[in-house]
Amino acid sequence: MLDATQALTVLAEVADDRARVVLDARLAAIADDLRGNPWFRPGELPDTHFMRFVIIDDPRGELPPLLAWESNHDRATDAYLAEIARGVPTIERVFECCAGYPPGLIADVDAWVAWMKRHAYPAGAFYTSYRGVPRARILNDRDVHAAIRDVIDGDDRIELGGLPPAEIQRRICAEVKRRRPDLDCSATIDREAQWRTAVLAVLAIVALAVVAGLIALPCVAGAGWAALPLALVVAGVAGYGALRRREATDLASAYVRPVDVVAAVRDVEDQVAQNQLTHLVDLKPGAFRLALLWIVLKGINLLARFYFVHGALGGITAIHFARWVILRDRRPGVPKRHRLLFFSNYDGSWESYLGEFIDRAAAGLTAVWSNTRGFPATERLLGEGARDEEAFKQWTREHQLATQVWWSGVPDSTVQNILDDLWIRGRLDRGLADAELATWLRKL
Repeated sequence: MLDATQALTVLAEVADDRARVVLDARLAAIADDLRGNPWFRPGELPDTHFMRFVIIDDPRGELPPLLAWESNHDRATDAYLAEIARGVPTIERVFECCAGYPPGLIADVDAWVAWMKRHAYPAGAFYTSYRGVPRARILNDRDVHAAIRDVIDGDDRIELGGLPPAEIQRRICAEVKRRRPDLDCSATIDREAQWRTAVLAVLAIVALAVVAGLIALPCVAGAGWAALPLALVVAGVAGYGALRRREATDLASAYVRPVDVVAAVRDVEDQVAQNQLTHLVDLKPGAFRLALLWIVLKGINLLARFYFVHGALGGITAIHFARWVILRDRRPGVPKRHRLLFFSNYDGSWESYLGEFIDRAAAGLTAVWSNTRGFPATERLLGEGARDEEAFKQWTREHQLATQVWWSGVPDSTVQNILDDLWIRGRLDRGLADAELATWLRKL
């Protein structure tokens, strides 16, 4: 499961105005008929949880339009892309509208994979509620849960009700295996993954210590490493002072009325149990904000990988996948306009999602987006900011992008559904203590 639930973000310039017209038409056709359109069918992608295509325009006209492809997938990136090239070559109908894309490139699998990787951007932070769980396991466990319900709701329901709990579990397990031999009902505990996660957590802490030491190295030079703790304190105080000076002078957007929601954004929301959000905003100018954002995202990424691993990000239980990607402006000779791109796949409505963010993770939100333009005024990196609910929601709407194509590989399942299915299947064929057995029966 090490290669499950990976994040891939590919961004490429749209070739020209003519290619843009073609791309718009093709993405619209794909979105109108995800299963039967003549261009590209997302459901044919291998081992994919969620994916989207988004055209990123620059309202100021300074930066070229980009096609963004976000995929949350299983397998290592090279193997995933190679399988797409061999099995879903129609994806080329989308990317052939991009600048520098050679016609028929996908026929050369290695060259196509290399092109895609050259245009891939790393996630500054990446979170999933069920890290390391392949989509195949999710679908299997959903079907196991459904098969259990069929057994319980069948003709033997009355007889089962009079049996001891352990015997109920045993009979359910035997009957599911008899009816659905195609399903994996085995009880699994990935102890290797648990051991690996613990080792990686220790290595991450060591890496952070090394990075902190390197940052403070100029302060240590000539004084010896014994001065490192003092140097770290001095560096921290200096950084805090720089942050407070900027917070005192940063401009925040003043909202006196709700921002109009673009119809292309509003019309695709709340169609199913799941929703998506694509958000793009400029960073505040200067290297300080870019560096501070990078540090904050690395901290969130570590927490998402080693601490928030039980289905909730800072108490938020509705997020399937989320990622932040820094788009660096590498144009020479002009003031830099770095941007922050955010993708989220979540359960429930936009209002409930943003409300949960504000109620449970306002400090984390503020730590990230206080480094971007127009965000509500903040204090000490973590304070205020997203706690100004109306301003935060309006700011979010102002920078939300229309997503041309969005596809879910588990459209009928909430995060809680998936976690329950995994938990139930994992204990179906295993002896349980009385308390855990009682919980297992209640979850059915």
